[in-house]
Order: sequence, then C-alpha cells, then structure tokens
Amino acid sequence: GKVIVGVAGCVVGADSNQSHAARGVTLVAIGSNDATRYPDDDFAHMKERAEEQGFNFPYLRDETQEIARAYGATHTPHVFLLDAQGVLRYQGAIDDNYEDPGSVEFAFLRDALDAVLDGKTPKVAVTDAVGCTIKWK
Repeated sequence: GKVIVGVAGCVVGADSNQSHAARGVTLVAIGSNDATRYPDDDFAHMKERAEEQGFNFPYLRDETQEIARAYGATHTPHVFLLDAQGVLRYQGAIDDNYEDPGSVEFAFLRDALDAVLDGKTPKVAVTDAVGCTIKWK
C-alpha cells in the first residue's frame, strides 16, 4: 500500500485517512519532540491526544528523533508521502491553511495522494511545512 508519514507533535488533521484508506493508503503519525524538556509531548500525552482526536491510525513515538532527522522533518506536522516502492513523492504541509481548515484553498497532501494513486506525478511535490517547530534534544 501507499504510506503517508506525518511527523506529529501538535495536533494533526487526519481527514485524508478516511477518504483514502479504501484505496490502499496507510497513515502513520510519529511524535518526535523532546519529551524531557517538553513533557506534554511524552508518550502518555500522545496517547491522550490520540484518544481525544479519535485517531484511527498508528501514532508512534520517535524517542531518539532518528526518524525525524532521517526524513529532514522540521515542523509538526510535516508530512511525507511515499509511494508503494518507498519513493518520496510529496513532503511539506497538509494544506495551505494551518490555522483555519475551513479556509483551505489548496489541499497539497490530498492532491498529491490522488495523483500518486492515479499513477501520476504530483503537481506540487514540496511545500514548506507549517506549524510548531520540532523540539530537538
């Protein structure tokens, strides 16, 4: 299947998961923030946040920050769309309006997903990730 990796810490919207799961898309969120200096981002709080938000996908802890560094993540959320062969096809923001989901004009991730699932190249392959910066150790 296709994989979306969302590096999370702040709240991540999961609307794309619902509409694309039937087409073989797997959504995985990963929390990479330093929980020592930012205890609200520890695994226990991640579990609470996942329950409150109704996440229906894996929400993993990147304790060493190795995954975030390997992908070059800078913000939460910072999404990475990999195709079935593991090739990075899109990275950056979920959409063009981090603060107001009702005012989104360009749904970058959704458009990239649709393109990849249709065997096409996304029109936009990279955008600037927007949100909280990752809290590095």
